Amino acid sequence: MSDSEEYASAKRYKRDETTSDLETSPILIDSDPDNSILDTKIFNDPIHGSIELHWLLVKLIDTPEFQRLRRLRQLGLAYYVYPGACHQRFEHSIGTCYLAGELLTHLCHKQPELNITPKDILCVQMAALCHDLGHGPFSHTFEDVIAILRPELHWKHEHASVQMFDHLIERNRLLPFFQQVGLKDIDITFVKELIHSEINGQDNTQVWPYKGRDISKSFLYEIVSNRLTGIDVDKFDYFARDSYYLGTKISFEHMRFIKFYRVIKVDDGKRHLCLRDKEVKACYEIYRIRDDLHRRAYQHPVAKGIELMLREALIAANDYLFFCNAAGRCDTRLAHIIDDMYTFSQADDHLVTLIKHSYHPNMDKAKEILEKIERREIYRYIGNTQIKFTADFQKKECQNACHDIIKYCHFDESQSHITENDLVIQTVDLTCGDRGKDPIQNMWFYTKITPNKATKISKEQVSAFLPQTFREQDLRLYCKMRDPTVCSIVRCAFKEFCIAKGYAVPKGSDLWMAISPISEQRLTPFAGIATQVMSKSNKNQKSITSFFKTPAQATTNEPAAPKPKPTPPTHIPEIKKNLESQDYHLHHHHHRNLQPNRLFRPKSQQ
Repeated sequence: MSDSEEYASAKRYKRDETTSDLETSPILIDSDPDNSILDTKIFNDPIHGSIELHWLLVKLIDTPEFQRLRRLRQLGLAYYVYPGACHQRFEHSIGTCYLAGELLTHLCHKQPELNITPKDILCVQMAALCHDLGHGPFSHTFEDVIAILRPELHWKHEHASVQMFDHLIERNRLLPFFQQVGLKDIDITFVKELIHSEINGQDNTQVWPYKGRDISKSFLYEIVSNRLTGIDVDKFDYFARDSYYLGTKISFEHMRFIKFYRVIKVDDGKRHLCLRDKEVKACYEIYRIRDDLHRRAYQHPVAKGIELMLREALIAANDYLFFCNAAGRCDTRLAHIIDDMYTFSQADDHLVTLIKHSYHPNMDKAKEILEKIERREIYRYIGNTQIKFTADFQKKECQNACHDIIKYCHFDESQSHITENDLVIQTVDLTCGDRGKDPIQNMWFYTKITPNKATKISKEQVSAFLPQTFREQDLRLYCKMRDPTVCSIVRCAFKEFCIAKGYAVPKGSDLWMAISPISEQRLTPFAGIATQVMSKSNKNQKSITSFFKTPAQATTNEPAAPKPKPTPPTHIPEIKKNLESQDYHLHHHHHRNLQPNRLFRPKSQQ
C-alpha cells in the first residue's frame, strides 16, 4: 500500500486487514453502549463548517479538564467592549485541531515522499487540540496576577498546558486508549514538544534537540506553534474566529494559504514549510491583521483598563479564596493553584461569581472593585504615547513615571489632589515577528519553475510601501479617579511629561484643556482670563460675573444690571404693509407672465 493510500484509509478510520496499527479498531468499549468509540464525531462549527475528528480526539474532548475550556473566554474581558466576543477557548481548540489535520492532508496528497504517517497526523492534531489547556481564569490577566504574586516562577500558560495534558491522561485513565491505537511514550513526548518545549525559547547548539521525531520530520514542529515565523494553524483559526465574533472583516483566506504549502529541505538540513513566492504579500497581510486585531480588540484601551481593575480584585482576593486539592483539603490559595493541576482545573472565568458571593469579611475590597466594573465605573483612560521598544518599563520605571506626571499637575487650593497610587502606567508591546525584525526574513519560498528548491525573499523585492519598523511599545496612562476636572488636569500633565521625555505627544493633545472646577466645562482662553480677574478681585467668590461688572458695581458687590431689552421700532407696521403690497404686485406679475404667448397659440384660437 502506498503512503497516499495508507493515509486515505487512515482518514476513513475503517477496519481493514492491511491498515496500520492506528487504524485498527480498538477493543475497548465506551461506557455508553449506544456510542461506540469506533465512530468519528462531527462538530458543526460556524467558521469551518462540519468538522470530523478521530474517536481518540473525542475521548480527550469528553474529559472534565478539556470541558473546562467552555468556561474560558477566548478574548478575556474584550466582551465588555465587544458584546459579541463571548466565544470560548473550547471551540477555538477544536478549530485549530481541524486545520492541523487539513494542512497535513494537503501535504500527504501533494508530497507522499514525506512519509507522513497516521500517527504523525493524530499526534499533531492532539497537540493542536490541547495547546490551550493551561490557560487560567481570564487567560493573560491571570498570568499577570501570578507574575506579581509569585514573580520567581516566571510562569506561563504553555507550561501548564503540558502539565494539564499529563494530568488529563492520568486522571481519566486514557493511556490504554493511546496504546490501543499504537501510540507509545515517544509519541506522547512528541505531543508535549509540539505544545511547548523549553528548547523553543533557548539558543541551542544541537543540530536537532527534539526527541519525539527526528530531523526528517522537522516541519511537523511548525504546524501548531511556529516559533520561526509565527504563522501557524493556531493563528489561522483565531484570526477567522475572533474577527467573526468581533464583527470585523478580514481579507485573509487561510484555506488558500494552506494549499500553497510545500515542505522543502534547506541548507541547515531541516525540512521547513515553504510558501509560493506570490503569497509573500499575504504573509505581510497576516502580520497586519494580527496587529489590527491587537489594536482593535486584544489591547483595546477600555478592555485593558478593566483588566487592570480585575487584576487588583484577584490580588485582593488571593488570601481569602481557597480551593480544594486532591487530598480534599481546601487550603490552596489562588496564586498556588498552578502547583497542582487537580486544583488548577477548578479555576475558570466563574471565579468572579465566587468572589461576588463570598461571605468572607476581608473580601470587601475585591467585591467593591467588581461592583465598579459592573457599574461601568472603570479607570479613566487618559492617553497614550509610543516609546522605543528598547525601553524597559518595569514596575520601578512605571512608579517613577507616575511620580513625574504628578509634578506636572497644576491643582488649585480648592481642588482635590491625587497621588501616585491614583495613576496606573501600562505598557503594551506590539510586534509583528521575531523581536521587532522583519518576520519574512525567517520564511522560505518556492517558485512555480523550481517547486523543490527553497529561497528567501527580501523586503525590497516585495514592495517599497512595506513598513520599516515591526515593533513598538505603547505607553498608556489611566487615572483611578473619574472626576472630569482631575482627569483634565492629569491629561494636560501627561502631555507635558511626554514633551519633557522626548516622546510623541498623545493624539488629539492639541485640543486638551483643563476643565473649570466650577462649571465642569472646557474653558476658553477668554473664560480663563475671566477666572484670573475673579481670583484677584475676590478669592472667596465662586462666579465670574464680577468680570462683567462696572467698577462701581465691583466695589459694592452688587449684581450686574441686566441689559435692557431693545424696543421694536414704531414704523414696523408701515414696513409690513409695504412688503405685503410689493408681494401682491410680484405675485400678480408672476401670474401674468404665466399666460401663454399669443405667438404660440394654435390657429384655431387666434
